[in-house]
Amino acid sequence: MKYIVIVPDGAADYPIEELKGKTPLEVADKPAMNSLAAGGILGRVKTIPRGFAPASDVANLALMGYEPQKYYTGRGPLEAANLGVDLSENDIAFRCNLITQSEGKILDYSAGHISDREARVLITHIAKALGTEDIEFYPGTSYRHLMVYRKTADWGLDKLKYFPPHDIMGKEIKKHLPKGKNSQLLNDLMLRSQALLSDHEINKVRIDLGENPANMIWLWGCGIRPALPSFKEKFGLNGGVISAVDLIKGIGRLVNLKVAEVKGATGYYDTNYEGKAKAALKILEDNDFVFIHIEATDEAGHNKDLLMKIACIERIDKMIVAKIVKAMKGSDFRILITPDHPTPVAKRTHTDEPVPFLIYGSGIKPQNYSNYCEAQAMDSKLYFGSGPELLKFFLTVKG
Repeated sequence: MKYIVIVPDGAADYPIEELKGKTPLEVADKPAMNSLAAGGILGRVKTIPRGFAPASDVANLALMGYEPQKYYTGRGPLEAANLGVDLSENDIAFRCNLITQSEGKILDYSAGHISDREARVLITHIAKALGTEDIEFYPGTSYRHLMVYRKTADWGLDKLKYFPPHDIMGKEIKKHLPKGKNSQLLNDLMLRSQALLSDHEINKVRIDLGENPANMIWLWGCGIRPALPSFKEKFGLNGGVISAVDLIKGIGRLVNLKVAEVKGATGYYDTNYEGKAKAALKILEDNDFVFIHIEATDEAGHNKDLLMKIACIERIDKMIVAKIVKAMKGSDFRILITPDHPTPVAKRTHTDEPVPFLIYGSGIKPQNYSNYCEAQAMDSKLYFGSGPELLKFFLTVKG
């Protein structure tokens, strides 16, 4: 049996007046997903445990079968794993965004989705100016980077409060700087970065081109090195992970899943959808499990881009779901499609409501749904209180 998990990040949404009370999933032209709904089952899953923020790190860790209550230590160390950054037991890894600030407010959490090339130059510049024996910066992808604070035994992470930049768009920076023990060090780095980046030649060119400059760093998502059992040890399967973002690939590396590098996978609207489908099929030639993550729908939600969110759902349907189902036809396989959390266009941030899931394939008895969407999933009696419960059901259900 081949097991395929497809996660359109943040695809779930609220009913929207502009769509006559329907959601992007409900109105999107997605014949492949709807065909699977007709031949499979729908339900809902609560991916965010009580007491956890509705974040992609928590939700995807859960969907991969790992209880956040037991295994989650923070976002930074998950991304560090994919960047090849070794963490000792006393090191703390922070997510480091390149952002655009204007008049004391966060204008853009992604600095216009800055290119990898430009971002690498800027982070290298920051590392030379702000790095020390204990403070290290590492370039990642686009606006997503890493800062590591070395050799600290008593940081007080449990008392540190920080704000993901995509949650505070348009809000005052001073009111949303990190708070708590040792927060002053972080605040100092973030504020000093403004002068270092504002006058950089790359940002001058970006402004001339009408693009948002990457004129500040934003530190958040900190944590220590986690200890995770391998996916093989936990579920008895070998497999792989496909994603454009370090977070998902980092989880994959930590649990010894093969991480496919897909050329043109950007983590944005223009990602290489077909390349992800081909990579998944390649992994399944020698393995039994693949986890495919697509960031584009989440980015559209954060950007309040309704039409693009619908378009990205349709691209996922046509270039990933349809391609994989066609290639797997006649074989023994099972497919699970589920967002990790909602990213409602109206809110521009993650929420923690249950999300709709779809399961189709060998051993799944059809329940004759017509549309994979929130409304029809609500009609199902199938509900799971956690991501690990859903994955276990997906891997073991019979008939």
